Amino acid sequence: MSTTQRCESINSYIKWFLNCKIPLRDFIRHVDIAQRNIRESERHDDFIGYYTEPAYPTDATLIGYLRQYGAACTRQVFHMVKLEVDLESRYNIVGREAEGTSNIFKLRKFSHQGSEYTVTHSMVDNHLQCSCRQFESDGIPCRHIFAVMKNLDLQHVPPTLIKRRFTVRAKEGVTDFVVPPSYQDVPQVVEMSRFGTLNILATHMNSLAAKLDSSYNIAKDKMRELILQFQLALEEQQDPASSDIPNECSSTPRRLVRDPVIVRTKGCRDSDFSKPGVQRQVGNKCGRCGVRGHYRTTCRAPMEQDSQATTQGYETASHTDATPSTSGNNQPFPGSI
Repeated sequence: MSTTQRCESINSYIKWFLNCKIPLRDFIRHVDIAQRNIRESERHDDFIGYYTEPAYPTDATLIGYLRQYGAACTRQVFHMVKLEVDLESRYNIVGREAEGTSNIFKLRKFSHQGSEYTVTHSMVDNHLQCSCRQFESDGIPCRHIFAVMKNLDLQHVPPTLIKRRFTVRAKEGVTDFVVPPSYQDVPQVVEMSRFGTLNILATHMNSLAAKLDSSYNIAKDKMRELILQFQLALEEQQDPASSDIPNECSSTPRRLVRDPVIVRTKGCRDSDFSKPGVQRQVGNKCGRCGVRGHYRTTCRAPMEQDSQATTQGYETASHTDATPSTSGNNQPFPGSI
C-alpha cells in the first residue's frame, strides 16, 4: 500500500469522528479516539488471523485453493477470494494458443457472446495474468484466473498470486519504525513509533509462546517481571513536564491548547455601525407609533387620528340622512303607506 492510499484510508475513517462545529481541544481528542480504534481493530484482526480458521464450504470444487488462502491471508482477503472462486464456474475456455514459454487462454461467460477475456500462463514460474487487471488493482486473483488454474489442474496456488501485504505474516519482517528527523524532538511521535515496534515483536512472540505449555509459562513469568521493572523505572525517571498533572516545582511552562479566536465571517460590513459608540437597534418597529418591540396589530397606543376620522365620518353620514332631497318629486314610494 502506498503512502497516498494510507492517508486516504485514514482520512475516510477519521472523518466519521469529526465535524465542523467541534472546538480544537475536542478535535485532538476525537482523532486520538479514532487512532485507538484503528489499533484495536488491527489487533482483533491479527488475533483472528493467527488463532482461528475460516469456515470452508464442503461442496466447493476448488477447496484446496480456499484452504491455502485461509491459512496464509487475512480473513477479509479470504472472503474476497471465496467470492471469485464461486463465480469461476460461469466461464468457459473457448481457445488456447501456445506462444513461446507462455500459454494464452480465451475465456467467455456462459450465454454471453460479447465479452471475452484473455489469461496468459507462464510455464516458467506458473504466473497467470488476466486482461481484466483485477490482480494488479485489488491484489487477488480474478475468477478467470481460477478457471484457467482448474483447467491446468494446478493443485496449489502459485506463490506469485499471493501478495505478502495481504498475509497474516506481513508485519513480521518490520522490526523497527524510523522516525523522520523533523519529529525526533516530539515525544508523542517517538513514543508511538516505539509502541508499534514493540507491538509487532510481542505479537510474534505470543504466537510462538502459545503453542507449548512450557514456553507459555516462561513467557508469562518473564512478562510479569518486565512489567514490574518498567513500572518502577517509569516512576523514578518520569519527566514532570510530560505529565498531565501540573507540577509547581517544574520550571517548564505548560502548553495549553485553547479554542481559536472567533472572527467576523465574510459579508458586507456596515460602516455606520462599525464606528465606536454606535449601537445597532435590534427589534421590531411598529408601523403606527414608531416604537420598537411590537407590531402594528399588537400596538396599545391610543388611536387619536383614527378615532377623529371615524367620528367625522359618522357626523357626515348623519347630516346627509337628515337633509331632504331636492331632486324629483317628494312622493312616497308605492306601498310605503
